[in-house]
Amino acid sequence: MIMPAPDIRGRKVKWLVLLLAVLAAGCRHKPVQQRALDIRQLDSLVGLALRETAEGNERDSVSRPAYPAAVLLFYQKKQYAPRWSSRGKPAAQADSLLTFIADAADYGLYAAAYHYPGLKKMLDRAHTDTLAWRDVDLWRNIDLQLTDAFMKMANDLRYGILPRDSITLRKDSVLGDTAMAALLGGALGRQRIKAVFDSLQPYDPRYRRLQSAFAEYRRETADMKWDTDLPEQYTDTAAFREKLVRRLLQERMLDSADAGNSARITAALKAFQRLHDLYPDGVVGARTLAALNISKQQRYARAALNLNRWRQLPDSLPDEYIWINIPAYALQIWRDDTVRLSSRIVVGKSDHNTPLLSSSLINFQLYPYWRVPFSIIVREMLPAIKRDITYLEKHNLEIVDRHNNIVDPYKLNWKKYNDHYFPYLIRQMTGLDNSLGIIKFNFRNRYAVYLHDTNARGLFGKSYRALSHGCVRVQQWDSLAMYLVRGDTVHHMRDSVLTWMARQTQKLVVLRTRVPIYIRYITCEADNRDHLIFHEDVYGYDSTEIRKMKMYRRN
Repeated sequence: MIMPAPDIRGRKVKWLVLLLAVLAAGCRHKPVQQRALDIRQLDSLVGLALRETAEGNERDSVSRPAYPAAVLLFYQKKQYAPRWSSRGKPAAQADSLLTFIADAADYGLYAAAYHYPGLKKMLDRAHTDTLAWRDVDLWRNIDLQLTDAFMKMANDLRYGILPRDSITLRKDSVLGDTAMAALLGGALGRQRIKAVFDSLQPYDPRYRRLQSAFAEYRRETADMKWDTDLPEQYTDTAAFREKLVRRLLQERMLDSADAGNSARITAALKAFQRLHDLYPDGVVGARTLAALNISKQQRYARAALNLNRWRQLPDSLPDEYIWINIPAYALQIWRDDTVRLSSRIVVGKSDHNTPLLSSSLINFQLYPYWRVPFSIIVREMLPAIKRDITYLEKHNLEIVDRHNNIVDPYKLNWKKYNDHYFPYLIRQMTGLDNSLGIIKFNFRNRYAVYLHDTNARGLFGKSYRALSHGCVRVQQWDSLAMYLVRGDTVHHMRDSVLTWMARQTQKLVVLRTRVPIYIRYITCEADNRDHLIFHEDVYGYDSTEIRKMKMYRRN
């Protein structure tokens, strides 16, 4: 009974089980001979063993593949012939794949997840043991584990190994069984394992620079080991200074000949601070101490984590978009793979996180009212107003009812309002002292956050800028506004917008073209000199996601 190769992508497990049962019933055979008596019969015996395993009649020595349906399709294509060896000799592509797996850490992956220890042992034996050709199980296991390793690595390089969620979910978040089998068949047919793996990874230049810089960083630090026991509080003592100098020497930020030179020590500390996105003042503050106490393994894990974050983005981002990286406190406009505008930003505090999201800018409001969120009203403003009713006037605030009528605060009984009951809105009137500043950029999202100017512009000079209630404050708000209307010569010309700003005119500017906006969380990047830059994990996301990655490694 001859059956066509099934396309079972996306089918339920019970359908796969049924298919395997039908195949097995159509061609029953005796258990495969485990020892080849002649080199000429080896490939036939290995093929029979592969068929037995691929169809579900597994031996104890072979673990269930990650993509059983794809494995079945792959071997059916060539009538179950071994694909990674021939007549007792491994194919060149077997060694190529093993080499790539050995370097999996350079890509933020774990070699053990792709059978590396077992594969290396088996392939070493295949290359060195003159009697290895007789062992049918050996060649069957080599073939199946290389196939499974390729498929797992292909999926992980394309989509990352972190769980999917509503922010990172890609539309093409599955390599189907047929596509996976064809991918491996093409890679072997053209002898281009590495080229296929390269093609599966993000094309974004930031990802490529990060991956290259991380691989180089691992080589540079392979033989380094540094202390992570500096005291949590800086004390200007000889003992602390000795520990600091030792720490800088260990990471080769400082030359041993300069260990007694205060100026060189300060310069080395400033260089360290720049690599960790800290203000380079040469002073050992709490954040610098925390960075000094990060181990090499933690840095490796953070870089690997961020490579995987990039893989969860779509294959290609739009030609033009706004990119906000929370830990870097940075906004960029990208167009045609080039940064067209950059700005410092202020993001949400650790207890008022700026949410990760994808959306599009739809308009901006000149001289906006600030409608105070209910959480800020009850937590911060109500206590202040109850103590001093003039708080409202001092902060340019007014009370508004649900019909948008202004309410006299002196006629309200403030004692009856609390965390659960306040039937009014509070808004801040327009003007230069408005908390939103001169402009507010709107985009649809369920968190009620937006981009805006601020009346506290001195905050942009700080190195730690997780200081807002969740919205994103933009230092170059005027440049952003001008960029967004640069192509509009009919409705909202640049000169008109500049005039409205100068006259302090309230105006809603609807954008002709909606610019996509991505708010993301990248804590490790490569700079223009291909050096790794580590940003502070301001919301503690790294530690949680690194634990998930380690669970994947164990599995």
